[in-house]
Amino acid sequence: MPSDAQLFLEADTVTYESDSAIVTASGGVQIDYGGYKLVTREVVYNQKTRRLVAKGDVVLLQPDGTRVYADSADITDDFADGFVSALRIETTENTRFAAAGAVREEGNVTTFEQGVYTACEACREHPERAPLWQVKARKIVWDQKEKVVRYYGAKFELYGQPIAYLPYFQAADPTVKRKSGFLVPTVKSSSETGVGLRVPYFIALSDSMDATVAGTYYSKQGFLGEVEFRQATENGYFTIQAAGISQNDPGAFDAGTPDTFETERGMIGTTGQFALSDQWTFGWDILAQSDQNFARTYEIENFDETFHTSEIYLTGLGDRSFFDLRAQRFDNQSDDPRDQDVQPEVFPTLDYERIEEGPLGGEVEIDVNATNLHRGDADTRAANFLLCEPRFIVNDLCSFTAASGVGRTFPYRDDFFRRQALEGDYSRGTIEAEWRRSLVTEAGLVLTPSLGVRGDAYRADMSSPGFVFPADIAVGRRNARTLGGITVDEEGFRGMATAALEARYPVVVETANSSHVIEPIAQLLVRPDEMEAGLLPNEDAQSLVFDASNLFAKDKFSGYDRVEGGTRANVGLRYAGTFEGGYALDATVGQSFHLAGENPFRNADLALVGYDSGLESDRSDYLGSLALSTPIGVELGVQGRFDEDNLEVRRTDLAASYNFARGGVGVSYSYIADQPIYGFATDRSQVGTNASLKLNENWTAFGALGYDIENATLISRSVGLQYLDECFSIMASYRSTEDSYRINDAQNTLLFKIGLRTIADFDYSYDLSQN
Repeated sequence: MPSDAQLFLEADTVTYESDSAIVTASGGVQIDYGGYKLVTREVVYNQKTRRLVAKGDVVLLQPDGTRVYADSADITDDFADGFVSALRIETTENTRFAAAGAVREEGNVTTFEQGVYTACEACREHPERAPLWQVKARKIVWDQKEKVVRYYGAKFELYGQPIAYLPYFQAADPTVKRKSGFLVPTVKSSSETGVGLRVPYFIALSDSMDATVAGTYYSKQGFLGEVEFRQATENGYFTIQAAGISQNDPGAFDAGTPDTFETERGMIGTTGQFALSDQWTFGWDILAQSDQNFARTYEIENFDETFHTSEIYLTGLGDRSFFDLRAQRFDNQSDDPRDQDVQPEVFPTLDYERIEEGPLGGEVEIDVNATNLHRGDADTRAANFLLCEPRFIVNDLCSFTAASGVGRTFPYRDDFFRRQALEGDYSRGTIEAEWRRSLVTEAGLVLTPSLGVRGDAYRADMSSPGFVFPADIAVGRRNARTLGGITVDEEGFRGMATAALEARYPVVVETANSSHVIEPIAQLLVRPDEMEAGLLPNEDAQSLVFDASNLFAKDKFSGYDRVEGGTRANVGLRYAGTFEGGYALDATVGQSFHLAGENPFRNADLALVGYDSGLESDRSDYLGSLALSTPIGVELGVQGRFDEDNLEVRRTDLAASYNFARGGVGVSYSYIADQPIYGFATDRSQVGTNASLKLNENWTAFGALGYDIENATLISRSVGLQYLDECFSIMASYRSTEDSYRINDAQNTLLFKIGLRTIADFDYSYDLSQN
């Protein structure tokens, strides 16, 4: 209590007995003293003993916001010590204590006899009912100085029915966010590791520093130790994490996997991020482990994902500029050791972009990119698919009938197999500058001329060995045919200059109930041929999907290792309409034309990018897209690519969704026609759907399905049920995935999560695919 605290007393009647030094206040009594507020029917205060007795509907509001309700209270005049009967306490964290009686000592320790604790609110319609969950204990001790609550002889009840008993346990004070102590144990299990019990202990070192140590004993593999340290600073944070195990039975894992190669296994990981200023950020995320799969096998939190990127980075963001410098290593935690062997180390990559006002009223954009990487092993598996069986090769052409019944023919050369990963070293530096300006004529025509130059300096010393033709292996032929390897040992310079003109003529049509914009677009790009087209390594430009989103992109390659050359025209028509009631419709159709020079998308590079993209011919495939939005929650988007000769569908992507107050449903569909040059001799099509439904205020059901139409396979399915209210949460879900093309590992997982607010969270997952 503050030394200068003033007491204010208000009551209907106040009497003072001078002989006994007793003050009695009755009728609407309210006392305000040093941040405490006491409301009751009657107060009797003895000045000699300094005891204050409150009787009848006692409500005490403490300075921290905690409310105490009681039939009566016997406390000292500084509100530090006392005895309270028929007690109920509501904390600022919306938690509640209740007891037949309680004793408060030293101003911060409250002992509840036959106490009850819960974080659930009472039912408004039936307050006499037991809350969803509660803890009943023979004695509850709440130490507000140590910020801990101790339970003696505790029973956990669900809807008033006992479900568990503990002779003793303790939990942090409901107001505490961080407190040293044991966390909730979790159970882990798999056929390889056996059943394990993980027991974590949290250490709150200071307001900005903490750590967690944990031990897990697996019935098959032995003891796994873990430690994680976390530090927050004024401008960022960093963490250090380590784990290790001496495996008792490596043979329990599948032969040939990384899990069987080492007995002593472990990892060290660290993350951090610091704001150097309001524009600059420095950070890192680094994983170092004894083998490629340890962290995923033993589910080390923060580092257990299949694909992890270890990196150190520095980024800057200005009003009209961007800077990013980072060094990277790609961790592929899988069962196949070769997946990690072919991952490159990138030291470093640099991206810089700046936009400034330019001459003649335009603007100038400058882009800089630099890459330096090393790969220890080539990935010949990327070439191990049947591009064209020898029986289909006639006069250097591969001719066959696809599953769709349509005849396909493409040029066949031995060097047309895909080499995604070459071993060795590769460096490239790129600088690009572009000037552009938009002009609007009196007739409404929008003209955007632009001029661009680009230069690349490169050094490549990379190679890939030959491999045996897979069709010959399949039939066991002795005269197996070996395709030759390749070596790229070059350094030099390449350049590109671009002159472009884009013309748009938007036409606006207004009606009483709608507005429409029809915009024809034409784009002409004049460039020389790409230098060293397809002859240099391609590490960052392997993703090319030709659709309406990049129809008017000046360079349709996804990265810097390839550069679009030759003269090209892109033409299309865009439509945007808005209608009464909040409906909107957007559509685009178009086509691209190669006019002169070499077509860069027909030159098969070492990663075979572009050849079957729809851009490999002088007249590209047709493109179309349509998007619809409505005020009733329905959204629809569809786009497609159609063969330039016969309008056969080459690719289709569709997404539709409907969202309403109690949930939503979505459907997606993708179709890709056969691409034999990429190893897909048949069409691919998949459909997926997901839905969620709020059954009532607390219960939600959700699920999803994925189906591979061509292979008639259910590739993914999940279903779950979740309950959530102010004090309790529970979720149970099942998820199963199966990839017909074996790009990703199959999964089959059960997951359970239970949360008791302020007490503990429990979760358990089991991988059924390991059995």
